[in-house]
Amino acid sequence: MALDTQDLYNRSLLNGHHWSSLANKIYVMPREDFDNSFGSNDLQSITDIVSYFVMQHYTIDAPRITKLQRYYLGDNDIHYWANTKQARGKADNRIASGFAKFITNMRVGYMLGKPIQFKRNDEDDSHDYDKAEELLDDFNDTNDEAYHEKVMKTNLSTTGRAYELLYAGQVTEDGDGHAQTPDVKMRAIDPATAFVVYDTSIDRHSLFGVRYYTVDTLGYSGKSISYVDVYTSDAVYHFKTEDGVNDRSADYQLIGQESTSFGAVPLTEYINNENRTGDWESKLDEIDAYDLAMSDMANSEEDFANAKLMINGDFDFSDNMKTLIGPDGNPLTDKDGEPIKVPNISADDPFIWLKPSITPQPSGGNTIIPASAGYLTKELNETGWQTYIKQLASDIHKDTNTPDMTDEAFSGQSSGVALMYKLFGEDQERSMQESLYSRGLNRRLQLLGNYWSKNMEIGSSDVMSVFKPIYQPNLPKNNSEITAMLVQLSNTSLFSEETLREIAAQVTGVSADAEAKRVEEEQQNDQDNPYEFDGSPLQEANPKEVDAAKQKLGLSDNPQPVSPQNLFNQLRGGK
Repeated sequence: MALDTQDLYNRSLLNGHHWSSLANKIYVMPREDFDNSFGSNDLQSITDIVSYFVMQHYTIDAPRITKLQRYYLGDNDIHYWANTKQARGKADNRIASGFAKFITNMRVGYMLGKPIQFKRNDEDDSHDYDKAEELLDDFNDTNDEAYHEKVMKTNLSTTGRAYELLYAGQVTEDGDGHAQTPDVKMRAIDPATAFVVYDTSIDRHSLFGVRYYTVDTLGYSGKSISYVDVYTSDAVYHFKTEDGVNDRSADYQLIGQESTSFGAVPLTEYINNENRTGDWESKLDEIDAYDLAMSDMANSEEDFANAKLMINGDFDFSDNMKTLIGPDGNPLTDKDGEPIKVPNISADDPFIWLKPSITPQPSGGNTIIPASAGYLTKELNETGWQTYIKQLASDIHKDTNTPDMTDEAFSGQSSGVALMYKLFGEDQERSMQESLYSRGLNRRLQLLGNYWSKNMEIGSSDVMSVFKPIYQPNLPKNNSEITAMLVQLSNTSLFSEETLREIAAQVTGVSADAEAKRVEEEQQNDQDNPYEFDGSPLQEANPKEVDAAKQKLGLSDNPQPVSPQNLFNQLRGGK
């Protein structure tokens, strides 16, 4: 994660603005410029282009992304605000709220808590379709696709964008020494260290993608090295530089170049919305205000515990006095040269003795000041503070369409309709984000089709277009209600067995396909073994007695079903 880079981390802190007004823009360049440089493999021109975009991203975009990542980790800006409280001996608590992580985790869990299912929308049983389904299932299992989607969605919710890289694994050989097609792997790339450059057409086709990172080797080599990987539709360039990535004039050295088989840029950019913003990015000000309010209340409570004791009157400590000592270690004296003595009071004393103070007046008589003691504190408006923080929290939940789980509407007594209304805003966000996420998934399927067709695994990449991602919102479920509904739907005879099994999967956890296979196997076993004792030898039974029983019942090698009544009559010796 880019948070490990100290320079980038420091530049994500407060400087008067959240980030540059140029941050979060789409990188574009004319296709003819790209073709002139990359088409001719002009390394100097390529490095000039790449170094420019890397510098732009590192100096302008990366600080914004890093700041949002800090908030997700709970390292909010409250930790870096400057004040003089500690210098003045005041409490200086810095309490960071967890709104960012809560909102992101809610959004990820609601949309992807249940794995995405890639369903075929074509009933064609040709070899190509079956092979493509087999390859896709193996790809998803090998790459732990369900977890990968959650990482991607976390990046999307936090920073507004996510990057996915497809690449080929190592070449292996079979038992005969023949090279096998390398497996395809995918990784989620840190948004703070990756970007895609598009052409200027209205369709915004990908020209190339970049992933860069810095390895700090100061401990053993006295320098740090930055690596830059550039991905085009047919090649990958590997560069390194010791001059840093924030300098366009940095010396980029080509350390490797290889071809690819994906037929397009294998680095895919996913977006969270059309503005490419995070789910809570617009509420950073409210989050900061909430952090400040919580911290100030904690400071007030701590300052109250350390409040100064105010005493009126005189101490009645005539027999327990101590001499004040100056900085030089000698006793302090009054104008008559006598040591100055004060009551010997300790903070550990359970009580102190006081007496009224008598002050003579110039006009005669005395003024008596009654003895009293109390702490000097400021009045806390706790009711107003509670109202303030509740309003801030309510605004954050409302404006991000994130349900507040402490709301009474989410109690166990609430109706399903009431809960659906509370989730209405969340559902609108999910619907839009699913559509945008499916664009990235469809591009992944197209890249896989290109790779497998080029390596002769399937006949054409077009077969991948029959797979569509199916999302299932991850909501609390009531198994009894689902079962009752399933029975009602089954009694109508309007729904297929496959549809009913898909509904039942919510309760059983067994997919419709797996359940159909289980039913088929059980039916086959019932046909092969109509009599329970005929499938295998009975324990401790005499084979001759078993054969005699079979003959008495009229059983043959291909027995016909016997009704319970006939079986009962046969066992009784009747007809």
